[in-house]
Amino acid sequence: MKKYILMGLSVLFIASLGLITLSKGKAPPFIEMEVKGVRIDPASQSPVVILADKEEKKALPIWIGLLEANAINKELNQIPSSRPMTHDLLHSILAQAQVKVNEVKIVDLKEQTYYATLFLTLNKAKIEIDARPSDAIILALKSKVPILVSAKILDQQGLALSMKEDFGERHGLRIQKLTPSLASHFNFKGEKGVLVSEVLPESLSGTSGIKAGDIITKINQKEVGSVKDFEEMFDTLKAGSAVRILFFRDEKFQEANLSLKP
Repeated sequence: MKKYILMGLSVLFIASLGLITLSKGKAPPFIEMEVKGVRIDPASQSPVVILADKEEKKALPIWIGLLEANAINKELNQIPSSRPMTHDLLHSILAQAQVKVNEVKIVDLKEQTYYATLFLTLNKAKIEIDARPSDAIILALKSKVPILVSAKILDQQGLALSMKEDFGERHGLRIQKLTPSLASHFNFKGEKGVLVSEVLPESLSGTSGIKAGDIITKINQKEVGSVKDFEEMFDTLKAGSAVRILFFRDEKFQEANLSLKP
């Protein structure tokens, strides 16, 4: 299970894109995306390729292998290899065989595994090939063809880049809205909570034991159902108050205590 989708990743990406207003039009079946780069998940140290729609409203992170991450990074930065790598070879074979890559689509998500399809043309015949998203993305970059993602997947798994109310901070705890897709990534079965995206080390919360990736469910035995709830609960506490925080981590609930400065 790919765990700990950290706000550190989201913050870097959002900062580079800015905050934009979401439109409410009906989504098409597939949405064209752009590869914005490869990042490293700070928790798992696994590479993540970041896709974003052209209007930069949503991002889709996909965990990939190290070799594929290197290949994508080289392609984005136009870094040549001294000898043909596997994806270079495949691209050359397709070109020599006069097989045209038309587009790639990320079509499904099953048990936290994404599925992609290559759309090819050979002698006017249309061919569809099942592929891993990482391989499909590399071939799309090499062939300079569109990368499309199912609107359903983007709606369920995408990270909104424009909703300021989805993020908050109090006493060094930076939190974000817990979407169904994020809850699924953390194997969280509850209905209410907020996701800790970052804990500022020099803050009051820095020594609380709470970490990025924790899901806060209660503050002083009151349920936290939204970012607004989280902020209002802290804002009503008096200086010197003791704060009891219930959170979910590694498939179990734990507690942390804070003492607000007088």
